[in-house]
Amino acid sequence: MAALSHAQWLRLHRIANHEFDVRARQILPEWWSASTPCEEWDVYDLFNHVVVQSMWVPALLAGHHPDTIGGLDGDVIEGDPLDVWEDARATAIEAADASGASDEVYLPTGVTTAADYIRQRTVDLAVHAWDLGRATAGDTSLDSELVDAIAGLVWPIASRFSAGSDDYEPSLPADSTDDTWSSVLRILGRDPD
Repeated sequence: MAALSHAQWLRLHRIANHEFDVRARQILPEWWSASTPCEEWDVYDLFNHVVVQSMWVPALLAGHHPDTIGGLDGDVIEGDPLDVWEDARATAIEAADASGASDEVYLPTGVTTAADYIRQRTVDLAVHAWDLGRATAGDTSLDSELVDAIAGLVWPIASRFSAGSDDYEPSLPADSTDDTWSSVLRILGRDPD
């Protein structure tokens, strides 16, 4: 599979945002405290995390260093959670779509390119869309084009996830019955079963 262009990843970023959005709009009031595949988070914590990460996108893509950006941590949900999410999602997509592939992005882990940041973000959004679907007994299947692109990105570097990372638990052993997305989830420390 040929490497995807920045424009293709921007499209996939929009798809991943949509996947999370669909599940977010199905959260019932009694589900906010439900547990998620992320053991330390309930649905509210997971949702807040994705909102916070979305709020960071415009500032990071504008070249700001994370240490110079204030007010984008902790609980950022004020008012209707879906309104806060919609604003964060829309501005994140707009900022991503305006980015150049080689623009420098300062992350807590170091400097990278906008292209790499968008790829990382797309994977994170897709995994959290799955987390949210799992937590609410909703749909856990994702867009097939999105899944294939993430698999193409993650499979070649699977060994980097074996011990875990700041974002993912250590990889789980593969299962011979795994489909593409289940294989990716295991690499990223999620149990698809």
